Amino acid sequence: MPGNEQFGRGNIWASLKSVFNLDAGWYVFAGTPVNGAAGTYFGKAGLGAKLLDSTTGIWYVNLGTRTVPQWNPLGGPVALGVGGSTGGGLGAVGNAKMTYDFASDGGAIATITPANSPTVPLGAIVLGGVIDITTTLTSGGAATIALGFGSGAQVAALKAATAVASYAAGTTLVIIPIFTSATYYKLTAAARMTLTVAAVALTAGRMDVNIAYVQGN
Repeated sequence: MPGNEQFGRGNIWASLKSVFNLDAGWYVFAGTPVNGAAGTYFGKAGLGAKLLDSTTGIWYVNLGTRTVPQWNPLGGPVALGVGGSTGGGLGAVGNAKMTYDFASDGGAIATITPANSPTVPLGAIVLGGVIDITTTLTSGGAATIALGFGSGAQVAALKAATAVASYAAGTTLVIIPIFTSATYYKLTAAARMTLTVAAVALTAGRMDVNIAYVQGN
């Protein structure tokens, strides 16, 4: 109904006006925002304001005040906790999911970065994870598959080279980090999850790799 449409549109504009009246709008900054009395957008950004670091794509929320901002990252490194209503120090366990699908990603003897593979941030500490095979991975011979991040020593950071026969549909496999401090893996650079095929090319298969991580510094 026209009346309801007008009412809804009016509510949206009224809400946006309230947000900006509280200085809780959206800001952009190239780099990590600075906290404190002379911090980034002090005197402008109020409690609840959002800020985008245009160099990393990480969003921050101001948990402080307009005069003393405390920018807490959303999905990035957790700010130090300083107590009270301006404290950081709170975050969440992240979940990164890579899906490998032979139909779209191929199976060449190489390090493959699947199309559906997120970038895990710098400093992420991988706690553990699971490989869920939904379509059996096959090859024309004794192929091996390693899981990790990109190149060098990282290519097998999640799973050492393992025979393709282990990747059967309905099987769930664990990765190297197994929720103990001795096996945690910390990324030294932001990277996407990869699989490295060796010996013989793959001919079919699909799997999901889910990892749980906390954001280190």
